[in-house]
Amino acid sequence: MKIAVRLVSLDGSLPPGFDASGEGSLDLADGTSLAFMLNSLKLPPEGAYAALVNGQTIAPESRANLTLNAGDEVVIFPPISGGR
Repeated sequence: MKIAVRLVSLDGSLPPGFDASGEGSLDLADGTSLAFMLNSLKLPPEGAYAALVNGQTIAPESRANLTLNAGDEVVIFPPISGGR
């Protein structure tokens, strides 16, 4: 199955297959969990970024139980902090 992935403002180099803006797609086996997909990208530790699937935030503790489906859109970005 194919899913769209966007990596937003991640430090370091992008995984193979992603363009300079952090957009790419992955071909995954049916039944792949979000946690497995994230691990395969070799991203920072679990809690070091936010993950959205089809616009919905997925908590780190729920990622192993969320099965991705063909056509899903995953967005990954580091937590945003700042302000005064």
